[in-house]
Amino acid sequence: MSTYDKLSRLGKIVSLIKNNEGISQADIMKRLYPDVDSNPKSKRTLERDIAAIRNEFFIQIDYNRSLQGYTIDDSALNETYEFLKLVEFANVGQLLQDGKTDLRKFSDIVELDDSSIFKGIDLLKIIINAIQQKQNIQFKHINYWEESEKEYTITPLKIKEYLNRWYVIGVPFKMNEIRTFGIDRLKDLTITNGKTVKYKDFEDQLNNFHNIIGLNFNEGDGKIKYIKLKVYHKHLKYLRSLPLHSSQTIDWKHGQEHGIVTYRLIPNYELKIQILKMHCFTEVLEPKELREEVKIMLQEALEQY
Repeated sequence: MSTYDKLSRLGKIVSLIKNNEGISQADIMKRLYPDVDSNPKSKRTLERDIAAIRNEFFIQIDYNRSLQGYTIDDSALNETYEFLKLVEFANVGQLLQDGKTDLRKFSDIVELDDSSIFKGIDLLKIIINAIQQKQNIQFKHINYWEESEKEYTITPLKIKEYLNRWYVIGVPFKMNEIRTFGIDRLKDLTITNGKTVKYKDFEDQLNNFHNIIGLNFNEGDGKIKYIKLKVYHKHLKYLRSLPLHSSQTIDWKHGQEHGIVTYRLIPNYELKIQILKMHCFTEVLEPKELREEVKIMLQEALEQY
């Protein structure tokens, strides 16, 4: 069985449990294998799959005796979302690889908000191979703002997805700080030989990505802060289904007009944008400096009208 087949099956299991809290083992089996009588699947197969989801993707699936079925722990919402995004990406990649469609015809089948999300997607395999083989890559990076191109040679260390865009994180030649490059802005990418940097030497910098929303961890003093938001109760369900960050906690009781949402992260531009997206449904309570920055941004926006 291919890696894709396994990933697709695990994705179906996670999706079933996420959307059907307390779903029984029998119901999962029926959904996964409709023709159970002629193609029986052992319970151990499902148990092995659930163990793989826990151990390989850190999604805590539990058997709830009172519900007599499976549930996903609330603390794993972020991991669940990221895993399902990975499965979604793999499904699209398999669709294109199978030759069932191509990028030019894809818009005839699927309505996309932004079809450019697939730009450069063909480069991912090359970049992943370079990371696995510990090789450098060379490319030209397009700067849309300055309308220019610049050639880079980097040691790629990681690939990151943010807002349906893919980025390669690496260390440029003769530099000691990591940089992030959107793959939709790369051209003439090739794998090159030469001395590479060691992953462990940049592990602390890479770990900063766990402490931010988005891509930028160099704003302000770069320190982790306690963020406290007051959010209108009807908007809380969106934050529950799509957490802004893995540190997110929500404190709300039925009947309350607002809930308190907290984070522990490095405040950056992307965080402010996410707060502004919630506009009248949220208020920054802490820290004071973030509250003032968002207030100024809202005032400047209002002046445009």
